[in-house]
Amino acid sequence: MNRTRTASLALAAVLGASVIPVATLGSIAAGAASTPACSPKALSSSKGPVTINFWESMPRANGEAMVALTKKFNASQKKVHVNLVVQTTYQETFQKYRSALTTGNVPDVTMLEDVETQGAVDTQSFLPVQTCMNAAGFKTGDLLPRVLAYWKINKVQWGMPFGVSGPVLYYNKKAFTAAGLNPSKPPTNLSALVSTAKTLKTKGQGGMGMVLDPWHFETWLATGNTLFANNNNGRTKRATATAFNNSTGLTVFNALAQMKKDGSVQTNSIAGAGRYDNLLGTGSGKFSMTIDTSAALGTIDQLLATGQYPNVDVGVAPIPAVTANAKGGVPPGGNGLWISKRSTPAKQAAAWQYIAYLDSATSQAAWSAATGYIPLRTSAANSPTIKALWAKNPGYSVAYKELTTGPQNYATAGAVVGPFDDVNTAVANAEASLFVSGTAPKTALSQAQANATKIIQAYNQRLGLG
Repeated sequence: MNRTRTASLALAAVLGASVIPVATLGSIAAGAASTPACSPKALSSSKGPVTINFWESMPRANGEAMVALTKKFNASQKKVHVNLVVQTTYQETFQKYRSALTTGNVPDVTMLEDVETQGAVDTQSFLPVQTCMNAAGFKTGDLLPRVLAYWKINKVQWGMPFGVSGPVLYYNKKAFTAAGLNPSKPPTNLSALVSTAKTLKTKGQGGMGMVLDPWHFETWLATGNTLFANNNNGRTKRATATAFNNSTGLTVFNALAQMKKDGSVQTNSIAGAGRYDNLLGTGSGKFSMTIDTSAALGTIDQLLATGQYPNVDVGVAPIPAVTANAKGGVPPGGNGLWISKRSTPAKQAAAWQYIAYLDSATSQAAWSAATGYIPLRTSAANSPTIKALWAKNPGYSVAYKELTTGPQNYATAGAVVGPFDDVNTAVANAEASLFVSGTAPKTALSQAQANATKIIQAYNQRLGLG
């Protein structure tokens, strides 16, 4: 169970191994920047092209864009050839990777979901991309600071961001109009979201479809400048407990409970066959609003272009903030690219050359335009390709603006927690208890924090850190 931040084949209908013991994070980070690896000389001195394997998890429009970028890279030079190995989901990728650690058959580059960041570090099997950046004299330049910050722990860049997204509000403008609501003014905070969902339901337009994705809960906390986990979201010291049982967390749970009371929301799990019921329902007219990843936009546009959904005019807006006067911001989501410590120096250098290509302004502009992921560089955002896209379809600019506004701090950097999947399950279970069992918001929130903290502490103890 975890927060999936990419579109799935199911959108077509709508629009491991044991944990490896590890030393303390501080000791790993201390030597990361000076590790003698990832030298460009290893690639330049190699004879013939160096072939690397890349495990990635991009479906539909996103997968097509991934193939196109990789083909262009392979054709652009003769030193590196990248083999794409497609996995079904982020979860499958990390599970297979951990299993491969016992066989030695690991990929040279791995695409991992953001929530796997601390878990990936804990395997001790990845080379921090910081070593490649240092060796190549790579300057981060106009890469978005908040995005870089997510994959950085103790001042070490472990993974390199690539497909970065944000949670956005999708809504049917036609349904808003039919309900007497202004389609140009979607709800901007949780209180407005609750009242809008009630109005839509009352006017026969369906209310809100809600996937129980803990990513949204963490985002709401961050919009209120509130941490998800202790020790500054696990960024200055390993997280040992969650920290969301507070007034901001309760505001979120109260809003969810109110929509349940109003009968204006239907939920679905983030896992299993019903994962995309919120989007399916929005496409069919069952719902008029939902919150999901901006990375679905490319696929949604593909499907809307077929003319199968004449009653849908999709609006895209920022995820409503926790309160009207919230002063926080939205943390990045999506995926980062990781280089194997077990690869040869030549393959590591080849992997870095490919990653640097993917994060170039030209590549990011093409990638963003085809998918809905945000351009990671301001130069990419200012390119003619993206300017034209945003002028034609402003929805593509929403997540970028979310991730470039508000403060840059530990709350907006997002949390890093070793057993994030299991922690998210505890949060999702608590949310489900609101809707299924009618558990009081204060009780459900307290249970979520207690259960999630136990999971973190048990994980840390297995690593000899608790």
